[in-house]
Amino acid sequence: MYTRNAILALVGATLMLTGCKLKESEQESEHEEEAYSERDEMQKAMEQEFRMTVDPALGYIPKERLITALNYQKRLIVARGSGVNAISWQERGPNNIAGRTRALLIDSRDATGNTVFAASVSGGIWKTTNFKSAVQPTWTPINESMGSLAVCALAQNPQNPNILYAGTGEGWFNIDAVRGNGIWQSTDGGGTWNKLTTTDSTVTSHDFDYVQDIVVNSQGVVFAASRSIFCNRGGIFRSNNNGATWTRVIGNQSGAGCPNAFYFQGTDLEIAPNGDVYACVGTQVSPASQNGHIFRSPAGANVGNTGTWIDITPTGTWQRIDIAVAPTNSSVIYALLQGTGDGIGAIKKSTNSGASWIDLPLPNWCNQGSNSGDFTNGQAFYDLIVQVDPTNENNVIIGGIDLLKSTNGGNNWTQLTQWARNCTNASGQLPIIHADQHNVVFFPGSGTELIATNDGGIYYSNNGGISWLTTTVTNVNGSNLTTISQKSIGYNTIQLYACDVHPSSTNYFLVGSQDNGSLKLTNTGIGIGVEASIGGDGGFAHIDQTNGNLQVISYVYNNYYYSRNGGGSFTRISFNDVGSFINPSDLDDSRKVLFSGYSQGQLGVVSNLAVNTPSFTAFSIPELGIRKITAIKVDPTVAGGGTVWVAGYDSSANPTLGTGFPPIVIKLNNANLSPTTATSFTLPVPVGSYVSCIDVDPADANHILVTLSNYGITSVFESTNGGLSFTSIEGNLPDVPVRWGMFVPTSSIIEGTTAGGILLATEVGVWSATTTAGNATVWTPQNGGLPRVRCDMIRYRPFDGLLAVATHGRGLYTASLGLVTGVPTVPNTQNFIDYVSATQQQLFVKVGNLNTTNIEIRLFAMDGKLVYSSKTGYTNQTIPIAQLARGSYIIKIYGNKNEQFTKQFIK
Repeated sequence: MYTRNAILALVGATLMLTGCKLKESEQESEHEEEAYSERDEMQKAMEQEFRMTVDPALGYIPKERLITALNYQKRLIVARGSGVNAISWQERGPNNIAGRTRALLIDSRDATGNTVFAASVSGGIWKTTNFKSAVQPTWTPINESMGSLAVCALAQNPQNPNILYAGTGEGWFNIDAVRGNGIWQSTDGGGTWNKLTTTDSTVTSHDFDYVQDIVVNSQGVVFAASRSIFCNRGGIFRSNNNGATWTRVIGNQSGAGCPNAFYFQGTDLEIAPNGDVYACVGTQVSPASQNGHIFRSPAGANVGNTGTWIDITPTGTWQRIDIAVAPTNSSVIYALLQGTGDGIGAIKKSTNSGASWIDLPLPNWCNQGSNSGDFTNGQAFYDLIVQVDPTNENNVIIGGIDLLKSTNGGNNWTQLTQWARNCTNASGQLPIIHADQHNVVFFPGSGTELIATNDGGIYYSNNGGISWLTTTVTNVNGSNLTTISQKSIGYNTIQLYACDVHPSSTNYFLVGSQDNGSLKLTNTGIGIGVEASIGGDGGFAHIDQTNGNLQVISYVYNNYYYSRNGGGSFTRISFNDVGSFINPSDLDDSRKVLFSGYSQGQLGVVSNLAVNTPSFTAFSIPELGIRKITAIKVDPTVAGGGTVWVAGYDSSANPTLGTGFPPIVIKLNNANLSPTTATSFTLPVPVGSYVSCIDVDPADANHILVTLSNYGITSVFESTNGGLSFTSIEGNLPDVPVRWGMFVPTSSIIEGTTAGGILLATEVGVWSATTTAGNATVWTPQNGGLPRVRCDMIRYRPFDGLLAVATHGRGLYTASLGLVTGVPTVPNTQNFIDYVSATQQQLFVKVGNLNTTNIEIRLFAMDGKLVYSSKTGYTNQTIPIAQLARGSYIIKIYGNKNEQFTKQFIK
C-alpha cells in the first residue's frame, strides 16, 4: 500500500526551487506488522528511494536515462557475442510468492480459457497454457530481453487475435515504479515481441513514458492511454494501422497544454459493446490543471478521432478515475473517483452513457476488524479497479485494498476478501488474498469465473469471488500460516531488496522482499520460499560466515529476527523505528555484533546475538555530524573484528540551493567497544549524493570500493591507500543507479583467465571489471541467463565460488565462478564432515555423525607446501591460522576408516 502526499511534496518543492519540473497470515500478530509497514510507513520507503536515485543537479529522478542505458547494454551484449567463461546465472525463486501485477489477458484464441498472459510491474510478460486445467499452472517468461520488464497493460486485437500489445511503465506515482519503454507488439500470438519504434522516447517526444492502458476495437483500431514525465506529452492516442503511426486524439483541444495538463495524463480506456470508446484522463487535484476527467467518443467510422470526444465528467473535483461499461448494456457505466485527497471520493453510475450520473453509496469496508468508509485506505491513486459481470449489468466488483461486490447495481456492497484477519461474513472469516487490487478480469461469457491481480500476484475464483484458489504454507517457526495463490506458483516476479548465502549449506539462502517479508530458500534449483519473519517488508539478511547457525533477518528500521539454530526458528527483537526504512547493516562474524544505521550522527549496535538476550546501543560518531548512515561494511581483514566502514548522507541537504553537507566515508576501529577511533574521508561528489555500498578487498585492507546510487553523478570509486584518496573507476558504465559492489577474491575468475575483479549490482543488471584503470576501466554486462532487471545486492561464498544476486522483480539468481587453482573439490565422504569455514584468525571444522574415532587434518598452501597438520579425535576442531598469510589454502581431512574430505578455503 502506498501514500504519496509527502513524496510528491518533496519532489514538488525541489522542482519549484529549480524552476522545473504482504503477504497474508492466519495469525493476527503478523498483520500488525504488515499494516504498519504498508499503511503508515511506505512513505518512508518512497522517500528513501527518491534520495537514493535523484539526480542532485536536477532535483528529480531522470528515469528516461534508464532507457538509454538498456539500449547501450543491449549493444554491448550483441557486440560481445557469447564471451569466454562469462557468468551464467540460474534462477532460484522463490516460486510460490509473486510480485505486483497490473496486466492480465485471457487469450481469445483458446476457448478453454487455459491460455493466459500476465505481466508484472518489474518482472516482464509470462504465459501459461493450463491456467484452468491445472491447480498450479505452468508459467513461462516471454521475451526477457525486451527493453522494459515493467509491463502494465496488455491487449489483443479481436479482428486479428495473433496481434497483441504490451504497454510499459508504471505511472501511478509510487516511487518504486519503473519507467517504461513504449509499446511492444507481437504478431505471432505472444511468442515474440518487437518494439513499436513510433513509441520511442526521444529528445522531443516522451508520449509513451508510462503506458497505463491499451484497448483494441472490433475494427482493429488501437487506443493507448499514456502519461509522460512532461506536462504536455502523453494522453490518449489512436492508431488505425497496428501501431505504425499514432495520433493524439485528446490533448489537441483549444487551450490544451500545461495549463490543461489533464489532457496528457491518460489513465483508463473502455470500449462499450456498441463500439463507443471511453477514456479517463487526469491524475491530480493540485494543480487544478490535472483534475480527472471522463470522455466518450461515439461509435462509427470516426470513433476516437480528434473532435469526436465529449466530456462527460460528473460534477465535482476528482483525481484518478477508473470506469467500467456493462458488457450487456452499453448505456450503463460505473465510475470510481478519487477525491481531493488520496482516498476514494465517490462511486458514480450512469444509465445513459454518461449524460447524467447518480451517486452510489460507499461501502462499509472491514479492515482487520475495524470499519472504514474508504476501501482504498487513502491510496486510490495506487490501487483502484471496477469491473462488471459480462452476463449481468447489476453485478459489479470494485477493488482497493480488498475486493467488494454488489449484486443490485451498486445500491449495496458486500466485502469479498480481506488482506489480513478478523473480517467475517455468515460463513466465518472472509477469504484472505493479498492486499492492493489492480485488476479484475472475467472469463468470456462467465459471471462466476474471474481473475484478480494485486501486489501478491494472480488469484482465481470460480464462484464470483465467494472463494479463491489458495493454499497455506507454515512459516519457519511453525506458528503462522502464509496464504498464497495456487495460480501464482511459478510466476516468479517477487521484488527483493537483499540476500545472503550460507557458508557451507550449498542451497541455503535468506532473502528480504518488498511486501512479502524475509524468506528462507533451501531447494536445489528453483524452489519455494518459507517465511522466516511475520510479514511486511524484509530488509538486509545476514548469515554468520564462521558459524552458519547464527542468522539475522530484518524488518524495517532497527527491528530484527535472529536464529541460533541454523534457521530452524527465528526470534523477534524490535528495538526501535529509527534509521532508514530498509536499513543498512552488516554482521561482524568475529564479535557476533550487528552494526546498523540509526539516527543522525549515530551507529546502531546489536550485541549478544550469539548468547543471552540481544541488546541495542547507539554509538555517537562526531565525524558524521548530522548525516545518517547509508552503507556499512565490516572489514574482513582484521583479526578479531571491530573495524567498520560507514558512509553518511545529509538528508536535510538541498543540492539545488547548494545547502547541506556532501557524503562522507568513515573508518571506525574497535567500533563497538571503547575507545573507538574514527578516520573520515571525502568523495569528489556533489551534495545530495547517496553512498549505497562499501566493500573491502579481503586480500588488502587498503583497497576500498565505494558505490553510489544517484543518477547524474560518478557512481564507482576505489581507494588503494586505505581511503586517503579515491579515484573514479566509472569507466564505460551507463548513467544508472549502482546499488551494490563487491570485490571478487583472487582465488576466483569472473571470465577469461584473469583472477579477481569487481562486480556491481545496478538498475540494469550485473556488471563486471576484471581490472581497474581509473576512468578507462572497462565494464562488461554479466547478464547471461539474467533478465534485464534491477539488481539490489550481490553476495559471494568463497569455498565454492557461488554468487547470489537479489533482483527487484525476478527473485534470486545464483552463479558459480571458476576457481584459479586446478585442485579439485572432492565431495565429502557422506556425513563425514559437515562444513569448514575460515576467518582471518581461525579455521573451524564441523564434523559429521559417522562412527569415525580419529581424524588427521592437513593444510596446504597453493604451491603444495604443508603448513599445518594434526591428529585428533573425531570432534569439532578450531585451528589457529592467524600466522598464515592471506590467500587460498587446501584442507584435507582423513578418517581412520578411509574417509576423506578436501576443500579450498580463503584466509
